[in-house]
Amino acid sequence: MESRSQTLTEETEVESPEITLRGWGMSGKQGDVFSGIDLDVDRGGVAIIHGAAGAGKTSLLLSIAGRMHVSSGEGHVGDLDIRKRARAVRGCIAVGHVAGLTDLEKDFTVGQHIAERLIMLQPWYKPWVSKSSLRDVIETIRDTFRSATDVIDRLPEGTFSSADAKDADFLIDAEGKTFVSELSELQKFLLEFGLTNLDQSPVVVIDNIDFLRERADRARAWAGLLIYQELRRKRDPDNPLTLIVTCEDSAEIDVVMDALGGEVSPASVTELPLTQQRSDHERSDHDAEQRSRH
Repeated sequence: MESRSQTLTEETEVESPEITLRGWGMSGKQGDVFSGIDLDVDRGGVAIIHGAAGAGKTSLLLSIAGRMHVSSGEGHVGDLDIRKRARAVRGCIAVGHVAGLTDLEKDFTVGQHIAERLIMLQPWYKPWVSKSSLRDVIETIRDTFRSATDVIDRLPEGTFSSADAKDADFLIDAEGKTFVSELSELQKFLLEFGLTNLDQSPVVVIDNIDFLRERADRARAWAGLLIYQELRRKRDPDNPLTLIVTCEDSAEIDVVMDALGGEVSPASVTELPLTQQRSDHERSDHDAEQRSRH
């Protein structure tokens, strides 16, 4: 199964693909989860893996991230062989949202989640975060939202509005004292993404953006991802962000790309359709078996 890629910035010289898969496949006792996957994702690009529930999107995403084993094929992240150096791959591909893996603690505040993630990124002998460090991170994220609002303000009337960005802002207070239980699903999604990007990983994978039930929220989520990617490219051109996202229907990103126009410029947008290869019941059994090995 081959992907199709559309280069968006013809005048920009794109480096060799950040991620390549050839004949990538996963099978188990019940048969194939996915097979024959060929995929190229440019550095600083966006890859959209879409298909019906049970098509193997989550398993494929986690296999690219070095978190699930495959049965066949070759895969590379830069110079890293995914099958031989999965641990190193996990160090450069961060997981922005996967149900059951990145779930937030609803009894924690936003600030507590940020502090916890910062501690994880520090040396073991420094198990604390200063209030000033926490405020700096919160202010950086708030700056990102302000920049996103500026972008949205420049769009044609009737596409997005400043209220769209404001509604998405999970940092309601400057101290991060808002509890996760008070956040909307969109705000939780953006918080997970924000936490993931604290270590500035070169690649972020995001599963099932369709868990956001409202079409408007899915469009806002896509807009947030693309605007953040653009802001990071401008701030740190030597370390662009590559995004791999799964969904059932990619219609919302088309709407967002049309609305944002020249405001965002990923290196390329690649779409990979997946078809279901067996029943949901069989796939659930296989996924449970695979996860139990890790």
